[in-house]
Amino acid sequence: MKRFRQLDFTQRVGNRELRWFLFPFFLSAGFQCIYAMVNTAVISRYLSQDAVALIGACSGCVSIINATFPAFISGFGVRISRCIGSGRPEEIKQGFWSAIYMTLSIGGLCLSFTLFPEIILYLANVPEIMISDAAAYFRVILLGAWILYLKLILISTIQGMGNSTVPAVLSMAGVVVQTFLVVFLIAGLRVGIIAPALAMLVNNLWQVLVLAWFLGMLSGGRISFVSPFGIQRAHYLDTLANGCSKGLMFIFLSTGSFFMQRMENLLPTSMLAGDTYTDQYTSLFTELLSVYGTAAIVIVGQNAGRGDYRMIHDYVGRLYRRSLPIFLLIAVLSFAFAPVLIQGLAGDGASLEAIQAGILQMRIIIISYPFLTALVMLRYSLQSMGDYRAMPLFGFIEMSVNIAMAQMIPRIGYPAVCLGLALSRIGAGSAAILRYRYFMRRKTNTDFSHF
Repeated sequence: MKRFRQLDFTQRVGNRELRWFLFPFFLSAGFQCIYAMVNTAVISRYLSQDAVALIGACSGCVSIINATFPAFISGFGVRISRCIGSGRPEEIKQGFWSAIYMTLSIGGLCLSFTLFPEIILYLANVPEIMISDAAAYFRVILLGAWILYLKLILISTIQGMGNSTVPAVLSMAGVVVQTFLVVFLIAGLRVGIIAPALAMLVNNLWQVLVLAWFLGMLSGGRISFVSPFGIQRAHYLDTLANGCSKGLMFIFLSTGSFFMQRMENLLPTSMLAGDTYTDQYTSLFTELLSVYGTAAIVIVGQNAGRGDYRMIHDYVGRLYRRSLPIFLLIAVLSFAFAPVLIQGLAGDGASLEAIQAGILQMRIIIISYPFLTALVMLRYSLQSMGDYRAMPLFGFIEMSVNIAMAQMIPRIGYPAVCLGLALSRIGAGSAAILRYRYFMRRKTNTDFSHF
């Protein structure tokens, strides 16, 4: 469709075009996190602080469904971007449908978990008094997982074609719809704690239908149907390699988060609530910085097949420099306005201990954001260039730090949670910089130490 512009990053794109390519990502990330904040505020006001604590207690399990498995999907999307960059119609078609079938397989695995959610929650040390409500909430998350995964692979394909606007606009519309649904289900119908998960399921369903329609028009026949048996084995294997590269990283991350949350669940519920309040802001900040990683997937993926590593490095440097003003804004908000931000989200019903816990975490992790930006950009860049070992390595580093700090919770309490988050990012981010320099030096015989 000619009226929807698709950027070709195998050519040098000007700063103005790059800004407009990034802008929809920022809008989408901001709207998604604003929804999460509204969601938490509605639960805190219309249900209770205990309900917020329940969501926090389940976060380790939910991250497996909403973060770890989607990481595999995102890895499939990296492969699709590389296929699109090749310009070969058969390559694009085979790459897309191999990713779709693997996505559906992961969705089917999640559906099987609905048979025994209580066992998973018990392993996570979710307090027994919460198990019944937590199981209902987690079961709805599992039922909607396959719809979420289809949405993510469709978005990755559209972005891989150089169009960032339509997924962002649809995402923003989805935030409005989902916010309305949460408020309506909780405040209007009194559905209870399953309302956020149910709203997400309904919202993702209509977005999948719209995205599928748009992709069919945008592709111009390049992704016409191929049966599972018509996919070449090499495409399945390469798609799986990309998915496993990122998936293994997030398995490590989720394992670390699981151990951390398991030990954190032994703390008072006010600490759990404070952590949940802060997560809404740290998720917003992380999503804003992750925009540069998402852009790197598309940009580096399109260039990787051509082997133009100097073009790749030029784009990576430009993206990182553009992230620095965002970091400065985050630092100011986290340090100067943390009390106002946490109190505004929590409302009058939150305890002083919960507010103080949230403020502490926001201020401790400020130093980690520059390392986080380097991490998200460079791990995607390395994967797009075929370095499949890098992402699991970074995930292993973060997992190790989190597990080590989790063991410190009985000794120093909640500060161990905050330090675990900060130190894991610093360690993995530093490793990403070193790995990137080594990889680029090996490919180009040039020292990229100035990154």
